[in-house]
Amino acid sequence: MTDAKQANKRMPVVLMDTGGTFSKRYDPVGGNLVVQSGSAAARAILASATANLDLHWGQPVCKDSLEMTDDDRDQIVHAVDSLEGRWANAPVVLLHGTDTMAETAAWLDRALPDRLVVLTGSMRPFEIDPVEPALNLGMALGFVQGSARPGVYLAMNGLVRPLGELEKDREAGLFRPILG
Repeated sequence: MTDAKQANKRMPVVLMDTGGTFSKRYDPVGGNLVVQSGSAAARAILASATANLDLHWGQPVCKDSLEMTDDDRDQIVHAVDSLEGRWANAPVVLLHGTDTMAETAAWLDRALPDRLVVLTGSMRPFEIDPVEPALNLGMALGFVQGSARPGVYLAMNGLVRPLGELEKDREAGLFRPILG
């Protein structure tokens, strides 16, 4: 099968990276962790799967989620809403910092209720512990390629749930289902 025919059989997925712990790297000069642009962590995780994925990469914002503003969230919504061509209705996986992930998810849910968007991130940087970010990103990508219905979801720590059904447990250092 030709590459063009194979590409037509793959589901288009938009991958947007907004920074957060997932993309942090150690800065030896400053002695701290900094958010790195360019989606290096996600690209490293997906290197072995690119032949099976039809991805459109974007980075509307690049910062720690604690620094995220409403203007940043508007930029994210605009980036998703302005996608064109085969990307216009493609599901979106959004890499995001965990501290304000639910806030951005609610913003997207209000602005784009008919889109399929899955937010994911990690509690530890890929550079320090590649397992958790790889699991979370893999789950998010698998979920959007399945039979998921439109809506906003979170994919963290072995779970994918609709907005409002997962919460960050800061003491345990992971996301847990909201029991209700």
